[in-house]
Amino acid sequence: MPSQYQPHQRFTEADRDKIASRLRDAFADGRLDQPEFTSRLDQLYAVQTYGELEPLVRDLPPVRTYQTPAMVQDSKPAPAPGEFPERKNNQQQPSLRQAAGGFTGIVMINVVIWFVIGVANGGNWPHFWPVWLLIPWTLIVLGNLGKRR
Repeated sequence: MPSQYQPHQRFTEADRDKIASRLRDAFADGRLDQPEFTSRLDQLYAVQTYGELEPLVRDLPPVRTYQTPAMVQDSKPAPAPGEFPERKNNQQQPSLRQAAGGFTGIVMINVVIWFVIGVANGGNWPHFWPVWLLIPWTLIVLGNLGKRR
């Protein structure tokens, strides 16, 4: 019901639907039993003014309305069309380890295996085959160092 109504004023069908919804909610919550719910619903469709409507919901709790979440209340409104918000660039340049990603571990394991084979052969070092992994690793690292994220 509107906050500023006169008891003799007629209400609209939208107001009637809102009150019927409040009565259904009260019945669903267990605040009204079946006979009282039916009686109030019958009276609702018989009355015509706000003054007659008010006693039907006087003893029911007020309507619960939707409350905006706190994180949305604190946010800035969307910019106007054609305006663009400024971006915050608080990311640092990626380190060598971040730029290489997980491929660094694979390269290091292969270098360690090459080293262990060389030590096991009594210093007779084989051809440095991990170079074939170091070439793409170097290209990945150099390619990612200049990129902004």
